[in-house]
Amino acid sequence: MAAQALALLREVSRLEAPLEELRALHSVLQTVPLSELREQAAELRLGPLFSLLNENHRLEELLKILKLLLRF
Repeated sequence: MAAQALALLREVSRLEAPLEELRALHSVLQTVPLSELREQAAELRLGPLFSLLNENHRLEELLKILKLLLRF
């Protein structure tokens, strides 16, 4: 599951309009156990998510994702 989240994070960083991928990432993160995310923490590249924050139509989805990531 964490591997799927990592793949989606990489994909989001390469896309111009990643709204569907952000929604998929949100769904995946809701099901990944915290322990699994902690094991992969070094590989989580969150910079691309933060760079998307200036896109208003993505803000709500990004905030949901960041809230889930901040659990660990």
